[in-house]
Amino acid sequence: MTETPRSEVREQLRQRLLQSQQAVLEVAARLEAGIGGVKVNPHWTAQDLLAHLAAAELGHCEVVRRLRAGQDTTIAGFDLDAYNNAEVEARRHHTLGDLVSEYKANRAATLELLDTIDEGDWDKAGPHPGGFDTTVEGVFRVITIHEKRHLRELQVAL
Repeated sequence: MTETPRSEVREQLRQRLLQSQQAVLEVAARLEAGIGGVKVNPHWTAQDLLAHLAAAELGHCEVVRRLRAGQDTTIAGFDLDAYNNAEVEARRHHTLGDLVSEYKANRAATLELLDTIDEGDWDKAGPHPGGFDTTVEGVFRVITIHEKRHLRELQVAL
């Protein structure tokens, strides 16, 4: 079995990130119709979920940076749910437009980071804050998987 060249992996990841972004932005456009307050889970509204996706992007990029640098990605006593809730709470006063702008800027930063990954970086591994081991490549995959999961929540609620 031959391994996919990393240039192809990079392009596949880029396309997945762009497709996922498009899906998020399509849902965000639906939220402009005034349905951002619809509950999508016991804790968050649809607009809160968009805030979470915007914030999570930065966290994933930080995991990539730390893995590349050979730094520890674990934080003693870290509680992912508490962190996510705090990030959403910090954005509750933001308008939908603010959240969409933040999401787009963070996705652009993710794509820029993707372009900087060197051949020796892809397989650098360590723990993800979600409680599983991953690689640099895996974190980019997790971003789209994470978004798809939350988009399903939004589609059910809306």
